[in-house]
Amino acid sequence: MRRAVILVVALIGATSPAAAEPFVPGDRQAVDLVKTHVTQGIISVSRTIAHAERVSRGAFTLTGYRVEQRPGEPFKHVRICYQLGIDPPVCGVEYLVGTNPPHVEPSDRYDGLGRDLEHGPRAFLRALAREASLQRQPDMMRRIQAALDPYNPYDWR
Repeated sequence: MRRAVILVVALIGATSPAAAEPFVPGDRQAVDLVKTHVTQGIISVSRTIAHAERVSRGAFTLTGYRVEQRPGEPFKHVRICYQLGIDPPVCGVEYLVGTNPPHVEPSDRYDGLGRDLEHGPRAFLRALAREASLQRQPDMMRRIQAALDPYNPYDWR
């Protein structure tokens, strides 16, 4: 009987809300978790970006990371900011980061450059080349292309 009481008390203490709440990482820790995140291409995010910078010969440059946390969310948003070709710098790739346990995942797993970054260096470079080719098109054609992309049956990604 005494063991049963101790077991019940231990179970109640283990499932308390304080033990179940995740720890929100600091800004620097969140950026480090994203940099060291191993993608599905079996390479880290930082190595994929460094490879893209080296291969593109200056057409793609990393401009930094932007970290934010919205009220009430137990995780942080880490945006990877870059400049591609003639376009102004943008923060187009976003990851959601939490700790306890450490967890990094793309915010939009099925669309955009984040998806291609997750698939490895070759897919990321193809996506960057596609984005750079869109820069040469008029603004109206860019918007039409962006609207039709989800319905492309020949999506090579």
